[in-house]
Amino acid sequence: MGAVLRNCFRNNYDGSVSVEKKNQENDGPPTYEIVFGWSQSFENLMKHRAGQKYFAEFLKGEYSDENILFWQACEELKREKNAEKIEEKARIIYEDFISILSPKEVSLDSRVREIVNTNMGRPSASTFDEAQNQIYTLMQRDSYPRFLASNIYKTVMGTFGIKEEAV
Repeated sequence: MGAVLRNCFRNNYDGSVSVEKKNQENDGPPTYEIVFGWSQSFENLMKHRAGQKYFAEFLKGEYSDENILFWQACEELKREKNAEKIEEKARIIYEDFISILSPKEVSLDSRVREIVNTNMGRPSASTFDEAQNQIYTLMQRDSYPRFLASNIYKTVMGTFGIKEEAV
């Protein structure tokens, strides 16, 4: 099934309005516009499956892929509607990424860790929201700028015949 496109109106900072085509499924091969958009904002990178894939590949090379794996697991948990499966998935996420015994433990501050521990008393689709936001901010601030300078991103841009010039 082909990707469904829809137009989205976006207000620009200068007061003008532009039309942006969005791939609702966000899982097709990325176009030049999409890949270039990844350099414009971390949000653009994370809303496209291919962007997440390349970013995960980059993070794996930095030995910090647990961050995107946790973020993706939280997104999957939010899509779950079955209460029993939500509880099961929440426990798996906790064991895989929050527990101090996990080799893939994400780095959370004590305040957020305490919120997650409290939320685990009654797991829901939003159990990890605070932790997910903290990890998203960490990736955006620390890893994203390095990703844009990485060979992985440059190679993807190169598939469109775009090469960055040395300044």
